[in-house]
Amino acid sequence: MYPIKVFHLDDLCVDEKYRKQGIGKALYQKVVETAKENDCYEITLNVWPGNDAALKFYEKMGMKTRSVFMEKIIK
Repeated sequence: MYPIKVFHLDDLCVDEKYRKQGIGKALYQKVVETAKENDCYEITLNVWPGNDAALKFYEKMGMKTRSVFMEKIIK
């Protein structure tokens, strides 16, 4: 095993009235550029279940599902 640098994208949001204008794609391309400039191995992010538009967008950008994170709140 060896250490790797990971770029984690916490939020990428475009107001609904501005979607389908290439803004999300431009923001995502900047994320990729920044990750490359910082010698990151990968980009990771989380998508909430049911957010099909986001999932479809990220898949279109070339991302693939790596895992499914599950939880059960007990308190």
